[in-house]
Amino acid sequence: MKLLSRLLIIAWFFLASCETAVYVSVPVEYTPATYFPKDSITIVLVNQFDVNGSKIRNKKKIEAIRAGAYTAIKAAKNQLEQLHHMKVIMLADSTGMKVNTDSIKLIARQYKARYVLSLKNFAASIDMDAPGYSSTFYNTDVSVNFLLYESNGIYYKKLNGAAVDPKSDKLSEALLASISVNPSLGSNKTAIVTTAAHAAQNALSEYFPYKIVHNRPLYTEKFLMPAVKQIQAQNFETADTLMRPFLKDKVKERKSKAAYNLAVALEARGYIEDAADMARLSGDTNYNDYATAILYDLKWE
Repeated sequence: MKLLSRLLIIAWFFLASCETAVYVSVPVEYTPATYFPKDSITIVLVNQFDVNGSKIRNKKKIEAIRAGAYTAIKAAKNQLEQLHHMKVIMLADSTGMKVNTDSIKLIARQYKARYVLSLKNFAASIDMDAPGYSSTFYNTDVSVNFLLYESNGIYYKKLNGAAVDPKSDKLSEALLASISVNPSLGSNKTAIVTTAAHAAQNALSEYFPYKIVHNRPLYTEKFLMPAVKQIQAQNFETADTLMRPFLKDKVKERKSKAAYNLAVALEARGYIEDAADMARLSGDTNYNDYATAILYDLKWE
């Protein structure tokens, strides 16, 4: 009984010392990494990917790849048309997806275009996900390779994109144990088309703004809870005011945790440099993984 009592006491102290994890979502918007010229420009989209040149002989499979390749070009067109002062001309057709063999310089001159975007390669597959405990899922995997030519046909930039989308289909472990099942491309044309659009969008991502969301953990000691509640309510300025006094705390651990939570609040307000300063203060005062993680992300924001 004495041993059991001691174990219960130890367990109680352990649980009491454990902090309940609290997270806050911090959206971060990134500006485009690259810009097209601001004046009005024309860009022509062509297909230089030869579907029939592959070693594939299955007609349904070829049709699925052809549809995916066309969708990739069309998705690139839809994406580029969102840019101001951009006129987009698409020469690829969905019927035959013929390979355009004209010179880039000739195409640019004919359409008075500043750029020519050419699809050079397209690949798709249906891959098995890692086996789970009770079922196995499949993913649609697509990669696209574009070249963005300048009008002279000499200088170009590689724009590669890839996407992996989970399929809703799943197979039980029992079924996998009894038979070998491999979904075909030909029977998954719709899934390939959807993922092809995502891959094309990723290929052009550097020309567009995008948003990601960080789920930041927060320290939840009693002295920080008023500020934590304000952060959760997105009252970041109030949280800032509540945490500032603790930056002068003589207890290093308290000062470090307050500085980290303040870094999260500042990041949420878009004050990236100030957030990085608080993250460094937190780590320098009392090393912690939270500060290291947020500081790494802030370097790229």
